[in-house]
Amino acid sequence: MKKIFLIFLVALFVDCKTETNKIKQESENSIVRKDTTIEKETPNYFQYEEYKVGHVNDGYGKRFYIDSLHYNAVVKYYPSDSTKLWFKHYDDFVNDTTLFKEYYKNGNLKFIKKKTYHNFIPIGVWEFYKRNGELKETLDFDNKYYVSFQKAITIAKVNGIKKPFETQISGDSTCWKIIHWRNVKFDSLSNRGLDVGSGIEINRFNGHADKFQTERRRVR
Repeated sequence: MKKIFLIFLVALFVDCKTETNKIKQESENSIVRKDTTIEKETPNYFQYEEYKVGHVNDGYGKRFYIDSLHYNAVVKYYPSDSTKLWFKHYDDFVNDTTLFKEYYKNGNLKFIKKKTYHNFIPIGVWEFYKRNGELKETLDFDNKYYVSFQKAITIAKVNGIKKPFETQISGDSTCWKIIHWRNVKFDSLSNRGLDVGSGIEINRFNGHADKFQTERRRVR
């Protein structure tokens, strides 16, 4: 069972890789040794590495998962048949993306969706399939604007906005807002904190960009 479980985890990593975080197939020792989604070039977002691997088989179906500071990954099977893959779900906290794939019971892909993790903004190309595997429909959010999500992330990196990112849309929906938050004050008694954000606002129609500073008070 342990060998089968590791095979599922490796398959999940390969299937859910992002452009900036390429997850390699690794042995059990490699997985225990490090978090594979950490970018060695700029380890500036978290001070330490930590995750846990688990599996559940209850009334809601069989699930394998990885819970990390940098990402979450889940593989789930149909409750009525634990041999049939139901969905794969990957949350990338550092790059602010969520990838979701769902499958028919016959094993064919049902759909692929991608959103920003924090604010659920649709990004990328969504694909929808018929039960027989035939492509039914696509929704292309990359080509909707001159500056796609990935272009906005690239502009943010070039302009020195550090990871992890949070993506927002301006009130008039014309601009991407890519923000790096850092906590500067936290009161453990009231459970309240103050975060300072370094961000960049990018016009989605012409690419014009302006840096900004902001802050937020929140309850943890």
